[in-house]
Amino acid sequence: MLVRIRIVARMEGVSPSTMRRWEKEEKIVPITRTRGGHRRYKLTKLGERDKNEKKSRTREVIGYARVSASKQKKEVGRQQEQIRAFAQQQGWQLKKVFTDVASGMNEKRKELHRLLNEVATTHPYAVLCTYEDRLARFGTKMIEQYCQTFETQIVSIHQQIQSSQESKLVEDMIALVTSFAGRLHRQRKGKVPPTS
Repeated sequence: MLVRIRIVARMEGVSPSTMRRWEKEEKIVPITRTRGGHRRYKLTKLGERDKNEKKSRTREVIGYARVSASKQKKEVGRQQEQIRAFAQQQGWQLKKVFTDVASGMNEKRKELHRLLNEVATTHPYAVLCTYEDRLARFGTKMIEQYCQTFETQIVSIHQQIQSSQESKLVEDMIALVTSFAGRLHRQRKGKVPPTS
């Protein structure tokens, strides 16, 4: 089926003038022209172009590894190795692995922010992590939705099959108690006991 430039421009999310510029740059060329000189595009050709773009993008992924304390740095290395091995196994090109040493509840993690900027600018096919909780203890759905805006998926390479709502709630409660217990312990370590 042959369609007009306005329809194709709407499908591509650009203006007809951008389509004309793309034609000059040979990025997208009409299949034919009418007697009046109007451009006509073939829908199947456009579909093939989208498939080719997605295939080339499929190869580019980024990773994220995180531990809560500096004494767990060896674990970060293990996570990075697992991410590299998984990407290689899938035939994906791993561009970079971002790493943080911070609590999963800490919203000021520099490398996580850099990862989100990378997603927004380069639109990788996927963000790889060993488990979902490496990204965050809470709010992973928000991170997932943010990434989906840029057609990037989150892949947790060791994630178990979707657990029930009850067990998910129990996991969240354990994570919350563990995090606060750690914070309380760190605060107490710094305090000097009162003198009598």
